[in-house]
Amino acid sequence: MDFKLILLAIGIAFGSCADLKESVDGAVDAADNIWKGKQTLTVTFESHRPYCGGAAPTEEQSAGFTNAIVNQVFYIYKDERPESITKMVRVKTDEKGMFSIDLEDGVYSIISEDKALPIDEFIKKKKIEDQFYEYSDDSCFETWRNTPEFTVELSLPTEEVVTIQERCFTGSNPCMKYTGPYPP
Repeated sequence: MDFKLILLAIGIAFGSCADLKESVDGAVDAADNIWKGKQTLTVTFESHRPYCGGAAPTEEQSAGFTNAIVNQVFYIYKDERPESITKMVRVKTDEKGMFSIDLEDGVYSIISEDKALPIDEFIKKKKIEDQFYEYSDDSCFETWRNTPEFTVELSLPTEEVVTIQERCFTGSNPCMKYTGPYPP
């Protein structure tokens, strides 16, 4: 048997395993959208973080920093949040922090990939073990996890920019407080 054919077969086998891993979580990819309709929803996700100290900021720095959230997975659900991601559609932002999807009329919510985790895994992932952080109780994490990044009632083609606000040293985590030293 030709050595190149063996390598090709191994490459295909590994590629198939990678594809299988992508779909094991059960979420429906945007290409197989279960609510396909005539309304196009285009969303651009960005994050904004303030200037967090150090040297005196320039006027531009004092306004903070806004960046596209690129290559990030989000989940869309219709009406009420389902118990399982198998009833959600997975989308991924591009290099501009944007995705588009065709949907039927209705109310849709979008959550980040982490918020699709079970609550115990979400809390474990979001708590940094460090002497300079304090945390609210688990109910704060549950509220944060259950709050969508964005909700829209779709009846026309819609374009939205969603800005995730971050804080110094804690990012977008509202359940974490930084207690360490600040830059001079």
